[in-house]
Amino acid sequence: GETRDEMLERAAIISELPLTTVKFHQLQIVTNTVMAQQFREQPQKFNLFTLEEYIVFIVKFIEHLNPEIVIERFTGEVPPRFLATTAWGKLRADQVATMIEGELARQDTWQGKYYRAFRTPD
Repeated sequence: GETRDEMLERAAIISELPLTTVKFHQLQIVTNTVMAQQFREQPQKFNLFTLEEYIVFIVKFIEHLNPEIVIERFTGEVPPRFLATTAWGKLRADQVATMIEGELARQDTWQGKYYRAFRTPD
């Protein structure tokens, strides 16, 4: 898998694609799947975010994301009874979005703050 720094570098690539929207989704390991079995056998191979780490990561990522790209969601939801890990408890997607928005405000930052479009001279 990618390191978190490698994931952050993807903001520049995504920003230059002909996209109008993007959806973020944290890794969730669903019970009774091949991935759940792999996680049980080799958990060190999985780069799971704590909630706090995810919020910090998303804030950094969107600071570098083209501000013209609409973010449709920050997380996905699987009913807790189907999750092999429940590190985030029973938070809903809207609650996580509110926490991310709060962190953006606390840091006085925004989507695209560090965005630099790659442009070739005319």
